[in-house]
Amino acid sequence: MNSRTASLAVLGAVAAALALTGCSDTEELSYGDQATKDNLEVSVLRVETGSNGDLSVLKDASEYQGRTPYYVHYKVTKAESGDVDGPSFDVTADGDLLTRLDIMAAFPEPVVGDDGQLSYEDAPKFDKCLDEHDSAKFEKAPAGESYEGCSVYLSEAGSDATPEKVEWVKGGLLRSSDDEAFAVWK
Repeated sequence: MNSRTASLAVLGAVAAALALTGCSDTEELSYGDQATKDNLEVSVLRVETGSNGDLSVLKDASEYQGRTPYYVHYKVTKAESGDVDGPSFDVTADGDLLTRLDIMAAFPEPVVGDDGQLSYEDAPKFDKCLDEHDSAKFEKAPAGESYEGCSVYLSEAGSDATPEKVEWVKGGLLRSSDDEAFAVWK
């Protein structure tokens, strides 16, 4: 075997070994640990299990029958001044991604009383998982500014699988299957 063939064989063996070990740049962390990417520092603080009854305040609560909400609590700190995109998370249970539920603040509902007078009833508020930070204000904030947020993820109807990991992924709705997570909390 000549030296060139031997070198190619060694390179092939190293590549195969790296593929088998799953070599990646993804940080594996425990809840509460901090990961840094670009100009953000992110910590997933905890994941709490809710109950299906938590979802009863939502307008179309019957759509969520049999699903369990999981609340991902996190902290974001701006490491440098300048533009930022907040973190986006994928939550996995039993090998499947959970569905993220976006709950937007509702507007008061107009009500006409028996006397014909118009008044407003407060809209139901989802108190279990509040995320009330102002992204426009945070974008203009100086380095060191932080906020705590919460996101809701739902199991499939009837599933009792609990979240096994939370991944910090590239933001946006369309994640490519080959996009690697920045950090994983377990």
